[in-house]
Amino acid sequence: MRLLRLRPPKWVYLLFLIGAASLTIRALRDAEFAHSALLYVSVPFAIAILLHHFVGYGDRQGAMGRYALHMRNATIVMLGSSAILFEGFLCVLMFMPIYYIVVTIVYVSITPVEQKGRGGPTFRAFVVPVVAIVLSLEGVTPATSFSRSNHVTVSAIVNADIDTLKANMAMPIGLEQRRHWFLSLFPQAERVEAGSLTPGDVHTLHFVYRRWLVTNVHRGQMRLRIESVGANHVRTRIIENTSYLANYLTIRGTKVRFEKLANGKTRVSLTVGYDRRLDPAWYFGPLQRLVVRLSAKYLISSVIAREAADG
Repeated sequence: MRLLRLRPPKWVYLLFLIGAASLTIRALRDAEFAHSALLYVSVPFAIAILLHHFVGYGDRQGAMGRYALHMRNATIVMLGSSAILFEGFLCVLMFMPIYYIVVTIVYVSITPVEQKGRGGPTFRAFVVPVVAIVLSLEGVTPATSFSRSNHVTVSAIVNADIDTLKANMAMPIGLEQRRHWFLSLFPQAERVEAGSLTPGDVHTLHFVYRRWLVTNVHRGQMRLRIESVGANHVRTRIIENTSYLANYLTIRGTKVRFEKLANGKTRVSLTVGYDRRLDPAWYFGPLQRLVVRLSAKYLISSVIAREAADG
């Protein structure tokens, strides 16, 4: 009878959770929920609940010790399931913040809290699951989705005239300029094939993404067509995107506007139109907006402005 009452070691439960999380994620992806909050909210929520129920934290640790142990176990499950699913480092890196946010909220909500005169879990233990279910529905149906259409505009004043800036856009592009550290986490265009600014001309950006930093290479390209060229603008449209970035957002096109200023300077405004592909919007919306904004600033300084000094 004692043998029947013995609990397996905690690492057995962790292995079970890694396997269960991997199977669940694969099932959600196969069911076309790979971009929905069902994956990014409900999965870490369920992992945190199961960790609390099966693994526990022990009675000897203080509050911070129990929290640290909970986060350690949650990290083991996340990294273990990511390894089984052959996730790239970028996917894991972008998933980590929302994963830890949800796991922490669950820990706080289900951990008994000492109250005045009595102890026990607070009402949060009952409210948080309902909120998690509601948040998990984003992206599952059109009725539970927010608008995915976005655009970002970045402006800069440069010491060059409009003709010079247009000529820069048609020149071969090396992209040797150092990028913002956050942008360096994402796949980079290794080379750009540019021709002219003639309407109908196609420029091609070649991307290489090493999913495991040094190996498991994904190659793709982004092809943009010059749609229209005016005295004070250049408009492009993306006609093909097989780069790894296409898994996260759909770039529709760009518009560059030029405004002639005094002393030979020009105000350059670059607008990027894109569609967000990942939910929830409250997390991936600001994150993707930041990436697009930094990318637009980089394109102005390294391609359009080139060697021109900022005003």
